[in-house]
Amino acid sequence: MVRSIALFAGVFALLCGQAALAQDPGGGASPPGPGDPCPAVYPGDKAARKPIAEWMARAAALRDVPEQLPVMAGLAESGLRNLHTRGNPFAGFFSMHKSLDKGDYRGFKKNPELQLDWFLDTAVIVRQRGIAEGDEEYGSTTDGYGLWIADVERPAPQNRKGYQPYFDDADGLLTESCRPSGQVSDVTPPALSVKIKARQRDTISVTARCPREACMVAAQAEPPRRVRAAPAVAADGEAVVLLLPARARRSVRLVVTITAVDEAGNATRRIKHVTLLR
Repeated sequence: MVRSIALFAGVFALLCGQAALAQDPGGGASPPGPGDPCPAVYPGDKAARKPIAEWMARAAALRDVPEQLPVMAGLAESGLRNLHTRGNPFAGFFSMHKSLDKGDYRGFKKNPELQLDWFLDTAVIVRQRGIAEGDEEYGSTTDGYGLWIADVERPAPQNRKGYQPYFDDADGLLTESCRPSGQVSDVTPPALSVKIKARQRDTISVTARCPREACMVAAQAEPPRRVRAAPAVAADGEAVVLLLPARARRSVRLVVTITAVDEAGNATRRIKHVTLLR
């Protein structure tokens, strides 16, 4: 009986030790399980570049973000290393500024999971805004990944093209898809409810809402010389008001396009006709 208890205690301690190792940023991680080809937890600062790339790719796939995207950014910004230099206001895989060490990302310097959260959260928002404001193909082809990363990292203008050359290196580290088995991409466009008066003066006002999920909404009008576009705003299940300032010397009929984009980059558009009164 004593021997059985001792054996159980030894096994329990071993399992606990493995779990602790999997969560230790400086250690290693348990190998991925069946149906999950890439690490689900950070493999550690001492890990080779391939498992780190796979860890990033898996997280990106779960957000319907291209798997190469965070890897390209990490290669460009840090050589895919969790960098910390005393006195440098930028740190981590993605050269995050110290001003981001708050809110959801507090403690990011010691937590690579938070660094990856920040990159993917920002990449999702940037894609939503780009599509909602009229770039229907934003981020849809591999040759545009570099500029997508630039919109996340916001380097000096002369450095915006510096990320795309890392695509081949990132793709080479990812020899297979890191999307877990059973994980299905979201390809369903968001539901969009729109209210707009058919006759308006001075400013076109649009009320929009995505009733089933968080989205980002924007509006443009044709001809554009008469009306300025309404920039994208987040609509987390609540109605938002989009304002398109107008200028007309005479009454004119406008075509207003309202676009809602969900976090996976799926878009829904509504076309409305409005008479702008002089």
